[in-house]
Amino acid sequence: MDTSLVRRLVAELAGTAILCLFGIGAAVAVAAARAGGPGLLIVALAHGLALAVAIYAFGSVSGGHFNPTVTVALAARGRFSWREVPAYVVAQLAGGVLGAALVYATYADTATAAGLGATTFGAGAGYVQALVAEAIGAFILVTAVFALAVAPDAPRGVAGIGIGLALATQIMVFGPLTGASVNLARTFGPDIVLFFAGQGVAWSQLFAYLAGPLVGGLAAAFLSDYLVTRRPAVEAGV
Repeated sequence: MDTSLVRRLVAELAGTAILCLFGIGAAVAVAAARAGGPGLLIVALAHGLALAVAIYAFGSVSGGHFNPTVTVALAARGRFSWREVPAYVVAQLAGGVLGAALVYATYADTATAAGLGATTFGAGAGYVQALVAEAIGAFILVTAVFALAVAPDAPRGVAGIGIGLALATQIMVFGPLTGASVNLARTFGPDIVLFFAGQGVAWSQLFAYLAGPLVGGLAAAFLSDYLVTRRPAVEAGV
């Protein structure tokens, strides 16, 4: 395997693990502390800030995807090689499992009692609602990626915090419905660890966390590419 690709895959694994470790860890900590209302804000900010750290730390190595939705969206618009998509997705899924495993190793029984921060449908949320919520959340996230990291006139130095805030924002809105994963690795990691820990897993819901983000992410990629990243030159300042 190409040494450059290996480095990028390790960066994707590490960055996804950071995102999942602190995102899942915050969810478990909030559940353990019974933080109530403010808990959603804490979880949202933890995910957003962890993603920002991962992007600033490893984005220059791998592109800072840390999410299969982002990888597929970039590939669909010719911004990433389709040949490398499977390897990136595997690295991201492995990072999700590693992050969840580290939370489990740290919190042990407290983690399993809190469901290890697994993303599942909220009370009363149906499958269609979940698909729509995950699609809209992914749309916001991928729009931020194209605007802040792909667009040729993107402002320098703000991609990490801007994309992280986009993730946090959609969690604040859609968290009660689905956990607002918009990232198969974020959902897959806790599910796998819970499964091997002998806990119940909502496998029937997994498709929503795959299909919803892909639909929303692709829609954002095509729209952003059409409106922003490939727009013709216009008057200065516009």
